[in-house]
Amino acid sequence: MRKHATSYNRRFLFYTLYLTYIAAGIMSILPGPTLSLLANNTHVSTAIAGWIFTSGAGGFALGVLLTGALAGKVHPKTILMAGLSLMAIAAIIIPVTSQFPVLLATALCKGIGFGALDVSINILMTLAYHDSLGESFNSLHSSYGIGALVAPVLLSLTLTLMHDSRWAYFTGTILAITCVIMLACQNAPSTSALPAKSAQRAQTATVSTRQIFRQPLLWLMALEFFFYIIAEIGFSNWIVTAISQTAVISLALAAPFATAFWAGLTLSRIVGGQVLRRATLSENQLLLVCIIGGCLSCLLVAIFPGQLLISFSASACAGFFFGPIYPGLMAIAARWYIHAPDTLSGVMLFSCGISGMIFPVLMGLFVPIIGYNWVMTVPALGCLLILVPFILANVNQRRALQLPRPESTIEKASPLSTPEYH
Repeated sequence: MRKHATSYNRRFLFYTLYLTYIAAGIMSILPGPTLSLLANNTHVSTAIAGWIFTSGAGGFALGVLLTGALAGKVHPKTILMAGLSLMAIAAIIIPVTSQFPVLLATALCKGIGFGALDVSINILMTLAYHDSLGESFNSLHSSYGIGALVAPVLLSLTLTLMHDSRWAYFTGTILAITCVIMLACQNAPSTSALPAKSAQRAQTATVSTRQIFRQPLLWLMALEFFFYIIAEIGFSNWIVTAISQTAVISLALAAPFATAFWAGLTLSRIVGGQVLRRATLSENQLLLVCIIGGCLSCLLVAIFPGQLLISFSASACAGFFFGPIYPGLMAIAARWYIHAPDTLSGVMLFSCGISGMIFPVLMGLFVPIIGYNWVMTVPALGCLLILVPFILANVNQRRALQLPRPESTIEKASPLSTPEYH
């Protein structure tokens, strides 16, 4: 009976987190395709409206830091419910406000909620699925792609049927509230169930963390994620606006381009797993193919934004090549720093937040100066630049593994006991 109850709780928790990521995907993606509408609502230019991306990314970085500080004092389920509720409230305000400062502040709050959501989900999954973490994380992260895929479809439907984008946002809010209720009605693993570390282990962990921050390998991997966010967020946030403005078509007709991107991304994560499982390509080979393919696909969109068939196909290809990059880089990083997943996640997510805070708004500021064609080359450049830290990190790791003294980043992971459910 005990085993069955635990299995049921784990399964119910996974389904809830799966729906949570779908809701997060819907709410986080919609500001990109509706940027011109938000600019009209708040009476600013599209370039100025692009500051919401910076505000949201800054909020995400702040949310990651706050969650890290509260994780030892507040239950991760409580943090997740608070973050999801904050995103749901923001999704109501963003499409209806006519004041740009309110829009910026709301985007900041939504980013804080998303940062809290992302970190707390990682904690819950680690506690509940430590015995099958890789498989569970791969399945879970595909749900964000589903939400990002559904968002442009919802936008296109609401614009076509109701001539109002607000109902696309409200759909995300309804799903988010449903997930909050589901979380409140179930048990979840707690960090208090883990055995407390002795003073000696705590001191060892502190020394280990200091050593990790001094290693160039960590910062090379942080650069990989920094450049990847330039590519993914830069492309996904601006593709609909760029196609709409250059091809002179409505947002309802341009929204499927974002759908094609997220469909390709979601599909490729499934295909990438099969490729690795069958050893058709090695992990590094798959990443190299995806980085080069993603760069070329983004360049096609930048060169032919007015050619709808070419741009649509290139958008789908960009998503398809981008898909395996993030989980692939994260898997390699987790393997190299298996003894310090918390430190690794914090640094990688903070790097993502800083990148997302800077480059989408820079792309908006450059639109009036160089036009959409050149602006859409920024994601291609970001994707290509991943190669530099990726190659250097692999060279650094090979040298570290050949050293006779213990400078390698791979250490034995301390055993994690099965948590109880409260």
